[in-house]
Amino acid sequence: MKYFPILLAVGLIALAACKSPSSKPTAPADLLAQAGKSPNVNAGSGKFTIQAPEGWQKWDTSLSGVRATVVIAPGNGPGFRPNINVVSESMNNHSLDDYFDQNVVNMGKYLPAFTAGEQGKKEINGMPARWLRYRQSQNGTDLEDLMYVIPKNGIAYIITGTALKGQMQEYQPQFEAIIGTFQAN
Repeated sequence: MKYFPILLAVGLIALAACKSPSSKPTAPADLLAQAGKSPNVNAGSGKFTIQAPEGWQKWDTSLSGVRATVVIAPGNGPGFRPNINVVSESMNNHSLDDYFDQNVVNMGKYLPAFTAGEQGKKEINGMPARWLRYRQSQNGTDLEDLMYVIPKNGIAYIITGTALKGQMQEYQPQFEAIIGTFQAN
């Protein structure tokens, strides 16, 4: 099982979300293309709901075959806006702990300037979850991320909240509230 493509795509989708829904997001095509070709990717597409708070925008998109739901903070004009994205992948009979741990190791190998922070376990609407705070850099932009992996019926739903470096403390309560609305069908 290749563990890294979908979680790397999460980082790229997060950066691509800095564009408005009316503009086409861009990210390094080779990495997204690799993730999009994985037979495990998109296993939970259309099998979940997540709510956008008032003023936030929500849309479904596909980047090189990786389908994502994006929830983006209010704002005007171009530039990065804090956001949440949800992607999914088959876990291929791996446990939550094995899936999560191996992906974190591989994120360290492949995400630019990756630094793992706090991590833990939590329950989201009756489903077990693992979470990780981490930092990364994409195209010279320093980011802070809060990632949750929630398994349901052999599918990993990867939910990542992304803010500019120094803004996570401000946005984490909103990210947690949005993540708290997640329901897998």
